[in-house]
Amino acid sequence: MVSFDDLLAAVEHAHGKPIKISLVPSDTLPGLSGLWLETDMKSHILVPESHPKLLRMHVICHEFGHILLRHQGCEGLVSPMPSVFKHLGGQRGIKRMLARSPRWNELEKAAEEVAYLLSSFVMQGAPTPASNFEKVFG
Repeated sequence: MVSFDDLLAAVEHAHGKPIKISLVPSDTLPGLSGLWLETDMKSHILVPESHPKLLRMHVICHEFGHILLRHQGCEGLVSPMPSVFKHLGGQRGIKRMLARSPRWNELEKAAEEVAYLLSSFVMQGAPTPASNFEKVFG
């Protein structure tokens, strides 16, 4: 089993800089389930706080996928999301932005595959369900 903290440390090591994960109000990321922003000094992953815990972990692992696969950022996200930058202290110094988007392309598919793989490492240590009910709904 791999703890989430161990996974974060491994991704930070591969990335070569710290990664700050922030839960933000849902209206901060309109139409998105997650966002990765990179500066020279660190990366930020923003996830709506309204997401259930399991979905938040998956979104974070998806953004880890973009980081590990060294995907380039996307254009045009800054103007529709000014509220993002109040959580970061401004937009200066951002060199890369990538959002977990409902539009599927090759980058999104690749990041999603990595997310499932990383999630499985963390989830393998989940306790074994004690009852048949827990096996179905746990």
